[in-house]
Amino acid sequence: MPYGQATLLDIKKLDAGIGFELIEESIQSAPELRMIPAETIAGTEIKLTVRTDLPEVSFRNYNEGTPRSKSAYEDRVFQTAILDHQVAIDRKLVENALEPVKVLENHMVGALEAAFRHVGRQFYYGSGNDDKGFPGLIAQFMADAKHEVDVAGGSNKTSVWFVRIARESLQFLFGSGTTINMQEDWKLETILDAKSNPYQAWVNWLTGNVGLRLANRQTCVRIKSIGTAEGKTLNDTHMFSAYQKFVDASGLEPTHIFMTGRSQEQLRASRTAFHPTGQPIPMVDNFQGIPIIRTASISNNE
Repeated sequence: MPYGQATLLDIKKLDAGIGFELIEESIQSAPELRMIPAETIAGTEIKLTVRTDLPEVSFRNYNEGTPRSKSAYEDRVFQTAILDHQVAIDRKLVENALEPVKVLENHMVGALEAAFRHVGRQFYYGSGNDDKGFPGLIAQFMADAKHEVDVAGGSNKTSVWFVRIARESLQFLFGSGTTINMQEDWKLETILDAKSNPYQAWVNWLTGNVGLRLANRQTCVRIKSIGTAEGKTLNDTHMFSAYQKFVDASGLEPTHIFMTGRSQEQLRASRTAFHPTGQPIPMVDNFQGIPIIRTASISNNE
């Protein structure tokens, strides 16, 4: 639980426990959902007043006043999006299995893992991943010179994200008072095959309302257009530049850095020349003490 904030797994532990082990198993493929704080809301959207700037303060002399100032705010609506998927398994396949419950569980795990991976990609790309889903970081963060480092790669491009994981800065929202769930009971129903011929199947639904809230837009910096050509790969110069932009913009420290395995290897390889023995150094798992999170949710072909 990062910084005392509940994640999806923490919320599921507080539920009745139905399917928690399956969710814990499936979510390993999506570190974003494992780590980003999460909150359930009563409806499907939440309207919040978000502070966008701090007041000006100053010292003063005796018998002298100081200018009055206040924080700047704006209202934002964060909308969740419907996630739905039906799981259907031929009745005979279940009946003829040596362990029918395992067959059902395996299909549930597959559906959950696919859902978590889809949400993980949506976390970054939003409509670029699924135009019916929630807006991702690309749409919500401040894409300007103060919050971006451009490596200017021409092809096979990817990104690295510096973020601050905390409820007041970045979190997942789950609407209708629940998270991503499978129904408790499977139902025997008649469904149609590809030729519209009927057969009986055990049916379940994966469902949820998922959203993302970047409440503090200053706490997100992107290194973009990281390529594979010489001079266009990730190195410490880009990392330090992104780190400095983050601190300058927010006055805070990033808590996590998300990147692909390719970017992580490029960063490691860029340091080899500085190793005293000239030998390959171990994989880089942090930058200035900030943990590097390797994820497959970020594309190497943006």
